[in-house]
Amino acid sequence: HISRQAMEAPAAEEKEAEQRERRAYADDDISRLGWVQTPTSYFEDCVELNQLKDPCGHRNSLYFDAVQCGMDGYGSATLLSSNALIRRSALDSIGGMQYGSFTEGQLTGLRLHAKGWDSAYFRKDWEGDIHERFPLIVGLIPESVAATMKQRQRVAQGLSETFLRVPLTHGLVDAEWEAAYHRKHPVVCPPLSRPLPVRLMRLVFFFNEFCQPLASLIWFTYVIIILYMLFMGTNPFYVNSSLLLACYVPYIGICAVMNRVATRPVAVMEAVKGAETGYSFAWCNIAGVLSALWVRLTCKQSYKKRWGTQGAVKYNTSLLQLPNVCLFFSLLVGLGNCLAIFFTSKYSQPWQVLPAIALGTYVLFSLWPIVRLTVQEYLGWSVFTLHDKGHMTSAVALAVLAAWASLWKYVYVQDQGSILL
Repeated sequence: HISRQAMEAPAAEEKEAEQRERRAYADDDISRLGWVQTPTSYFEDCVELNQLKDPCGHRNSLYFDAVQCGMDGYGSATLLSSNALIRRSALDSIGGMQYGSFTEGQLTGLRLHAKGWDSAYFRKDWEGDIHERFPLIVGLIPESVAATMKQRQRVAQGLSETFLRVPLTHGLVDAEWEAAYHRKHPVVCPPLSRPLPVRLMRLVFFFNEFCQPLASLIWFTYVIIILYMLFMGTNPFYVNSSLLLACYVPYIGICAVMNRVATRPVAVMEAVKGAETGYSFAWCNIAGVLSALWVRLTCKQSYKKRWGTQGAVKYNTSLLQLPNVCLFFSLLVGLGNCLAIFFTSKYSQPWQVLPAIALGTYVLFSLWPIVRLTVQEYLGWSVFTLHDKGHMTSAVALAVLAAWASLWKYVYVQDQGSILL
């Protein structure tokens, strides 16, 4: 006869093994910290970062050195798709990584925050003595401008789909399996209560993160207005100069000071580069927003896309590069047209054309690094072609300004006008 104790022994051993398995990833005490995110760093020995000074803005210092640090102060650092340590119990509480989006990291972090988990941002390249600092994660940049464009489009589409509340994870998880798994591995989430400042700032961070692609519509509007001013030789709307001087100019100054204070850890040129790439990647972001809107309207799920092609581009060029090239040469033609209008009819009213020339020149120089790399990729040229190695740009710019001033004065004298005081 088998004793009752011998019959219950296997069941007891199985229960004890289950408890050991549960303790292997669960904490004894409930902690709010759900994950730790680290910044993304790249190998600096490549030509694009070391010699071309990062024309595509891969370092993204404005985000990793300022934005993420600010969000960390509220326990709300964004979860990216890589370079993070996630608590197992936190991940189990939402059924694992939330696939179905091109930005599965941000979507997973958003749902972890909704479950009550906090996050932190950690880096080792800012702490201790200078010789003790090192990046925690180092990777490779995309292999071409085309790959960068496709990457930006995917990010814009993923963020826009999340903002538009597209049912991204529908059908990706077996409901019966998930229910059985949670019965075997119960997870206790932290309390959902948070101070009012944290809740308010998380709402701000949400709109800042997931509405960011929509900001490209503003860049696109700027470009349309500038092209109109260059080809028509006049402003598209009436501007009250006194009101502009009294209100808008101080507003620009205050915004500049606040932006500089908020981005103190970021190098000045890195902050400027972040603003300049807004024009270069506006088309990618708009394409991503339109793709997300199409998914929302047609209810075609994003998980049906081929995920195997996410990290690669079949060809070294992309149609997303074409708008930048077309815009660049359109601005060149527009600047020539605006100069012709200035010297033929508007030389006595410079306020009609000088703003268009200044803004058009700024956008032209902002697009030039991307356009240069695009032309090199299309034609198979070396990355060192079309590169100002002798710093001739400043000399040519001074010569053009001197010629412009001389010709302006000559036109006034020929017309027997007087130079405006």
